[in-house]
Amino acid sequence: MDHRSTLDPQHRSASRHLEAQHRRPAQLTDHMTNFSALIEHWFEDASLQRVTPLHGGVSAEVHRVDLLLGNQTPFSLVVREHGSQHSGHPVAIEHALLSALVELGLPVPRVLFADTTGAFSNNPFLALDFIEGDTILVPEQLEPRIDQAATLLATIHQQSITSLPDLPQRVDPLPEIFEFWPGGKEWRPLKHFLESAVLPLYPSTLQLLHGDFWPGNLVWHNNQIRAAIDWEDAAIGDPMSDLAASRLEFRYLVGQSGMRAFTACYEQHQPIDWPRLALWQVYVAAAAQHYMGEWGLPKDRENHMRNVALTTIREAASSLLGQAPLPC
Repeated sequence: MDHRSTLDPQHRSASRHLEAQHRRPAQLTDHMTNFSALIEHWFEDASLQRVTPLHGGVSAEVHRVDLLLGNQTPFSLVVREHGSQHSGHPVAIEHALLSALVELGLPVPRVLFADTTGAFSNNPFLALDFIEGDTILVPEQLEPRIDQAATLLATIHQQSITSLPDLPQRVDPLPEIFEFWPGGKEWRPLKHFLESAVLPLYPSTLQLLHGDFWPGNLVWHNNQIRAAIDWEDAAIGDPMSDLAASRLEFRYLVGQSGMRAFTACYEQHQPIDWPRLALWQVYVAAAAQHYMGEWGLPKDRENHMRNVALTTIREAASSLLGQAPLPC
């Protein structure tokens, strides 16, 4: 996932990985891809024009590769290498997943080819269509972009999972939630409740989860979503896990009003289990505040995000303890 900010290109955020596998940005130290040989093998009569690193990936090394095809037509692709820090899906699973999602009609990059032989790179990689666009929440287009994003997340959750490859299940935030519990007396009542309460298991059908659905993973062109990218943490399970993470990300960037608008639009298409959403909200916000000191954020940005995360936990705690409804 590319955690470029959708409002500030220098900002890198992450409340990702609902299994709390928060990782540092991938380094290019083990990158030794022979792009010339790769292009010669896969594209007849094409010439390599340039290779541009796309910075911001967390566990993949990502490059844009520009070609000139034999008929003099420019063509671009993206090469995603699974480097030494990769802990998402292996290339074979990611390839099968993206191919299945294309067949389902979801806006995702098309896989051009994949390689695990080591013939062209030290790392296994996927080659994807390059999709022109931006990941910016344009202020004058904020409302329609929030609505489109929420609608797409609901659409993802409505897809059949029968054609998908074997994906991990994500149905229960407990007991991992206590691994990154915030310090201080304020949180003891909530911790006691979660430790002692008999919480129901996820009661519904397993649904497709993106795993990292935030504005920076949506590519826009002409004010339409062209693609949802970075499916390396996709799973099947409780859609409230996806919704909770997305709500926090939108709140970082566009405040509580943006979060509320996202949630309201999502609820027009998909039902919301508010108690389970509150539980997942505690999970993703606790994980975020625990790890964000490692993300290299500017201090003012880290303070802002930490305050948002802790406020989110407080609100979810009030809901779970029966004191106040969760902000919708």
